[in-house]
Amino acid sequence: MSAVSDQYAVALFELALEHEATKDIRKAFAKFHESLDAENMNFFMHPNIAKLKKQALIDSFDFPQLFKDFLKVLVQNSRFNTIEEIRKSYEKLVDQLDATMRIEVFTGKPMHQDRISNLEKVYGEKYNRKVVVKTTVDSTITGGMRVEYNGMVLNDTVNHSLNKLKSRLTK
Repeated sequence: MSAVSDQYAVALFELALEHEATKDIRKAFAKFHESLDAENMNFFMHPNIAKLKKQALIDSFDFPQLFKDFLKVLVQNSRFNTIEEIRKSYEKLVDQLDATMRIEVFTGKPMHQDRISNLEKVYGEKYNRKVVVKTTVDSTITGGMRVEYNGMVLNDTVNHSLNKLKSRLTK
């Protein structure tokens, strides 16, 4: 994350707090992110399209006014290229406010819901936070799981164990 995107995220977050709209802005960000394909991004990034035309399009969106104003500021300041970084920074700020921890679990096959619930409970109790688990199936994982959170990686996969064993045996 860049310092610029963090500054925009903090400014938006503080305004959203003032307006008691942190969740509404998060939802608007998610909805906007889903609709922002390469063609739309090119429109907002194109230097030959007038900023007023871009801002007029933003005014037609069905988003909270605060979010539309924020998008217009990005256009005006030629910072639209940082929108994805800003979104990620904003989400982290909302997660901190809500005491939410996000973890991503990689497994070789889909996890059952009871196992996901157990992870949410264990990590929630350990860190005293609400835990949201995102699961990702990685076909290269033979067995076990890799858990990533807060910049940490816990690798308890069969692949990792075999590689560690191979490394010890070849020394």
